[in-house]
Amino acid sequence: MRPQRAISNSSLAFIDVMSCGLGAVILLFVILDFNSLPSEEVVPDSIEVLDQSEINGSLRQIQTQLQADITEQSNTVKSLTSSITQAMLEKTKNTIKRNQMLAISEVPEKYQRPRPQTSSGQLVGMAVKGSKILIAFDTSASMADEKLINIIMGISDKSGNRLAAGKKWAQAKRTLIWTIKNAPKDSQIQVISYSERVRPMTSGWVSRDTALKNMQTKLVGKKPDGGTSLGKMLEYVTNKSPGASDIYLITDGLPTISGDKRSSLASLKSCYSLSSNKNTFVSGECREQLFYSAVKRFQKTSAASVNTILLALEGDPKAAPLYWKWSAITGGVLFSPRADWPLI
Repeated sequence: MRPQRAISNSSLAFIDVMSCGLGAVILLFVILDFNSLPSEEVVPDSIEVLDQSEINGSLRQIQTQLQADITEQSNTVKSLTSSITQAMLEKTKNTIKRNQMLAISEVPEKYQRPRPQTSSGQLVGMAVKGSKILIAFDTSASMADEKLINIIMGISDKSGNRLAAGKKWAQAKRTLIWTIKNAPKDSQIQVISYSERVRPMTSGWVSRDTALKNMQTKLVGKKPDGGTSLGKMLEYVTNKSPGASDIYLITDGLPTISGDKRSSLASLKSCYSLSSNKNTFVSGECREQLFYSAVKRFQKTSAASVNTILLALEGDPKAAPLYWKWSAITGGVLFSPRADWPLI
């Protein structure tokens, strides 16, 4: 029988310790999650604290810069607006001018308006010439003033003094004297006045000096009055004063009354009833028809050159082109002077 060994107390203690350590390690692996790392709180080394004055200064700089930007943008907008406005004005002016030129080119005869010629001394493009010069002087009420309201107010004065005091009437009389003075010295001159009726201002054909003397008495106290009958004046020239080489017409617009012969007016029934004893309203269409009717009859027998001195009148836009056309056909000239012409 083998003899039993004695068990060492130290060996048992070491095994126990190792078992406990292993169990502790196993327990740590079970309890702890090694994939989860603890978060680190980043704490800045130092915190910069801004002074209040520095904040205010920065705000002021930002405000100043914004104001400068706004001002610059506002100036830019104003400049662009001004440029656009100017461009639109120029375009409008060019369009109006182009339309006017187009209108003239499309209707060259009936509505062409000649370029006014002005002079403070002598007529530009018009010379008073001819061996037998007939001057037809319009003495209708409209010759008193270029404004319609002033003419109407003057007509209301039954004495006629208000019309006689008109500035245009003074210009008309100066124009008549100027025309006679600038005629050739050896010319024969006849002067007639016309409104609703025709009145001779010279005794037939007279010399230039005699015509001037006659005007010194005939114009004194003469007052503008009544409507305008171009037809009666031309009928008088045809029947009682034929043979004129040149006619100088001093007037301010289209006729308002028909002549004794009213042919060509039947196409406009509203114009057919016009006569010297009816001072009613006359439309622009009727006035134009009265002009064409009178001139058409006159030109059938006349070979005279017709020159027109057209004074200003409000509300008669077709007068200039129609008188210009008539003058051009006969080889004459239309002249439209300014209010202070002639200076005599």
